[in-house]
Amino acid sequence: MNLRESLRISWRSIRSHKLRSTLTTIGVIIGIAAVITFMVLGGGFSESVVGDIEAEQEPVMTVQTQTEPEAGVGIMLVDTPIYTERDVEALEALDDVEFVAPDGSLELAQTDTGDEQVTGVIDAQATTADRFDHSTFVEGEPFEGEGEAVINEQTSQLFDENVSAGDELSLTFEDGETADVTVTGVVEAEMGAQTPPQLFVSVDPYYTTTVETPRGEETRAYPSLVVGTERIDDVDPAQEAVTEYLEDDSDAAELKQDDHEMQVQTVEDTIEQFTDIVDQLTVFIGAVAAIALVVGSIGIANIMIVSVTERTRQIGIMKAVGATKRDIMQLFLVESVILGVIGSIVGVAAGLGAGYLGVWLLEWPMAYPLDWVVIAIVVGIGVGVVSGLYPAWRGARVDPIEALRHE
Repeated sequence: MNLRESLRISWRSIRSHKLRSTLTTIGVIIGIAAVITFMVLGGGFSESVVGDIEAEQEPVMTVQTQTEPEAGVGIMLVDTPIYTERDVEALEALDDVEFVAPDGSLELAQTDTGDEQVTGVIDAQATTADRFDHSTFVEGEPFEGEGEAVINEQTSQLFDENVSAGDELSLTFEDGETADVTVTGVVEAEMGAQTPPQLFVSVDPYYTTTVETPRGEETRAYPSLVVGTERIDDVDPAQEAVTEYLEDDSDAAELKQDDHEMQVQTVEDTIEQFTDIVDQLTVFIGAVAAIALVVGSIGIANIMIVSVTERTRQIGIMKAVGATKRDIMQLFLVESVILGVIGSIVGVAAGLGAGYLGVWLLEWPMAYPLDWVVIAIVVGIGVGVVSGLYPAWRGARVDPIEALRHE
């Protein structure tokens, strides 16, 4: 029996049991649709964030401390003040470095405009005006010192009446200290819509965290730094120089924990790290969704075993007129593969449709996971083959004499 004849007979059998065939493929459809949907959403989220970062690419890099989480997936930032004032001054003296802006977290409990209060939510940071050398201001300008602040667009939009340059804010910190500041400028969000609400004030006098240096001196220290260059072309050589200093001569190298690692990240490094994490999470979630494929393969195997039982007499007749065991196995394998392929094609279409709806509602760009579409088709064929092997082998072993007696 040639393959074309097997396809004809198998397709006729599938069409004669339309409802049963549809229910059989649902498991495969759901599994593949779920995987494709998550891949589309993951790709759309990644492209949305990466697009925002690339659109605002600046000649800056971030110095921060990282460690591996206990789960061993991705990275975890360490908010430990190890970069001292001596480190800041030494980095500023390096070739190609235009400025070094310290970045210290402040525990801001509440923000008050006079008419409205916001509790928590806003990420307050102490830094210097240099940080904004390459930033784009929606309005206003950087702060000059005490009593002034810069906010980003997300913070401005937190309040019913958007906060703008010239407005007054009352800040209450978690230690009970309060401060009144004037907003001097509203800066564009660094990562688009994904950037949290932020407020920036000067290091002096708001940031007071100090550490004891390896030389026994008490000095102000920061958990991260922002290093800027004059041009994009200067970023790579500056990154090498900053990394070399931190590893060989810095106070931070002696203050950090053994399992912590200092990282000097450019925009490209950040993008690569971010996409790696998103890809890992997407694959993990997709793998969980793919459990439905196991259910689908069991469904196909089950229905094919039923099909062998129903067609016992037909198998006997085919063997009586010369069909070999190979022909019988081919017949049932082709039928199960057809069910798998149908399930994968419909699943891909459903997944792309659900994914498109999701990214449209979330206003993310559409990402077509072509590699996963190919994988889904291959998996569909694989599910059909694996699910049909035992039923096909069972059908091929049917005794033709007994089969002809079967009613």
